[in-house]
Amino acid sequence: MKYKYLAAWANENSNAKAVFKKIEKYEDQYRIIFRKKNVFLQINLASEDTFCFFTEENFLPWQEANDLSVISTHLSSARLNGIEISKTDRIIYFQFEKIDIYNQKQNYSLVIELIPRYQNIILVDSSNMIIDCKKKISFAENRHRQIIPAVEYKAPDVEYKNVSEQIIFPLKKEGNIILENSSDGFRNVNDFFNYIYYQEIFYKRNEKKRSAAIKIVNKQIKKISRKIEKMQVELASAEKETEWKQKAELLKGNYNKIKPGMDKIKVPNYYEENFPEIEIPLSPELSVQQNIDKYFKKYRKSRDGKIIIKKQIEKALTEIDQLEKEIFDLEEQEFFFKNKSDTKSKKQNKKGLKKISIDEEWEIFIGRTRIENDYLTTRMAKPDDWWFHTRIYRGTHIILRNYKRKEVPEALKFLCCRLAAYFSKAKKSSNIPVDYTQIRYVRKPRGSVAGYVTYKNQKTLYVDPLSMRDAIKEIDKWRKK
Repeated sequence: MKYKYLAAWANENSNAKAVFKKIEKYEDQYRIIFRKKNVFLQINLASEDTFCFFTEENFLPWQEANDLSVISTHLSSARLNGIEISKTDRIIYFQFEKIDIYNQKQNYSLVIELIPRYQNIILVDSSNMIIDCKKKISFAENRHRQIIPAVEYKAPDVEYKNVSEQIIFPLKKEGNIILENSSDGFRNVNDFFNYIYYQEIFYKRNEKKRSAAIKIVNKQIKKISRKIEKMQVELASAEKETEWKQKAELLKGNYNKIKPGMDKIKVPNYYEENFPEIEIPLSPELSVQQNIDKYFKKYRKSRDGKIIIKKQIEKALTEIDQLEKEIFDLEEQEFFFKNKSDTKSKKQNKKGLKKISIDEEWEIFIGRTRIENDYLTTRMAKPDDWWFHTRIYRGTHIILRNYKRKEVPEALKFLCCRLAAYFSKAKKSSNIPVDYTQIRYVRKPRGSVAGYVTYKNQKTLYVDPLSMRDAIKEIDKWRKK
């Protein structure tokens, strides 16, 4: 970050007063928590940019910063009395004061070096001696400067030219460029820094992690899908159980006609009308009884194998259901990270149906798996509710609950179609055909697999996909009108 913006931030907060509680960490982010305050200091040491700011945002999975435990111990209950910036470089000093166990006043300076590639957090005492630091550097690593405990702190000697420039508010960021005197920008640097981290740096990282996680799950789905294809081939072969049994019985009925060494025999097929002749291959090296037993063995294997394969296919389909549900949740999570404290609540949420509450008249339900689709469409939905599904592509069932049995508004109908397009295999396309009709016209054929239905009296809209998050934003806009 340019010096002038860091200097402006330090100037804005030069009179900050607070009592230190502890330091926590998340990846390359550190935060200082103060006693009896909802606002904390976040130190951003990201490679994309470096700066610090006060914020109330508290959704990252912060943990104790063990690498700064010595600093936390020394600053415990210390009072922050002021903030200042170096006159020559991007280094900010946080001045702390505390009374020790001997009732003596101790002064500390927490030095935050916000220099690209040299980011560091260093605690020095009143004599400018280093107590501890995040990144320790010896002469073996840098012959010009040591940063280790019990050594005098010296600012880095870099060829950085500090240019004093006036900032013209409001501030706005477009791409990598900071615009000043922008009518719709920020009027203080702290809020501007907060925006840059959470709306740009963290957002991009979040999306990258989300994409990587989804890619892994999709890879698992492809692997299981290939396994299902192989099992379906095996099942097709197993479906010949009737053929194997009939051939075994026909050979048994023509036992006396089979001669040793024959590789085939033609016999009347008593299982078909008019008894057409059928040719049955034989293994010439086997006896007559062994050939008959061979076909009975194929029959039993097919009969028993068919049951096993069907169970295996069903199990694999259930695994795909769960993985697709996982992708659904990953796509709709506002933030992607693992927070151990949220594990229980996340598991509970996954058990429930995904829905978007609109008002007392309408509510949208979204199936994440074929089991949920089946439940929503065939059990939960009422005759006057509306059903949405992509016409050509595989996708989720969207149910629009019609609590007051009213005619559905066009805007809401359009939004549901867009949701159906998003939660389908065509989500990366545009102008996707989505069919919609009332539940009274949707039927599940007897014996069909979960999630499979037929429908009539449908109409079609061609729409572009809309995510659940964006759908909620659209609905919020409607409410404000």
